[in-house]
Amino acid sequence: MQHITSILHSLGFVDSEINTYTASLEHGPGTVIDLTKLTKLSRQATYVAIEILTKRGLMSSVLKGKKKYYVSEDPEKLLAYAERKQQEMKEKIGDLSRVLPELKLKARGEHPVVKMFEGKEGIKAILEDIEGSKPKRILGITDFDAVKQILTPEDTQPFKDAIKRNNTKLEYLAIGEPGSASIAHTTKLPAEYPHFNSEILIVDKKIAFITFEGKMNSVIIESDAIAKTLLIVFELALKSLKKI
Repeated sequence: MQHITSILHSLGFVDSEINTYTASLEHGPGTVIDLTKLTKLSRQATYVAIEILTKRGLMSSVLKGKKKYYVSEDPEKLLAYAERKQQEMKEKIGDLSRVLPELKLKARGEHPVVKMFEGKEGIKAILEDIEGSKPKRILGITDFDAVKQILTPEDTQPFKDAIKRNNTKLEYLAIGEPGSASIAHTTKLPAEYPHFNSEILIVDKKIAFITFEGKMNSVIIESDAIAKTLLIVFELALKSLKKI
């Protein structure tokens, strides 16, 4: 019986409905009083369960004299109900898929998504997150020498491969030397700026703040407004440096 109860629970039935249905199925037609005795439910709870089961097509009633008797429908009706629920769920999933982009925009507009990372593995997780989004353009402000102190060529190779595979345009404002295998278009920051041991990446609506010192706490913020603001700062800095 326990496995039957679990299945019915998964279909949205509560205990009072399950007890009423199975009691009537086992004992045949009965009055509300009969069913309350069998299920140990209150009369009110029994009436509610009967009403819901009747609406679902799983219980019916017959009048004998002045008494109304209730009886569970054949279990085949239960299977038919489950199949209807499955079809309804498929339709709801389809509806949800269609409105999901709108819901995401609403959520992001009100509450930026913030993800925290720590250590070298956290930095690699951020790069994997960026790879998975397959962006057309990545803008960055970075300290190449600091990057090379923490990440080996083997660590960054999957990121580079994804950039090439997705034809992503990668642009940096940077200090330090990018290395012989650089795949980015780099504009050097003036020599008087000190090493800052960090990196900022702007990727569509995401901004990654990565540190290469201490515990290396890094953050991804997913916010269209913040990304647009930093994009303006990057573009202004790039134009200024080209004039130098």
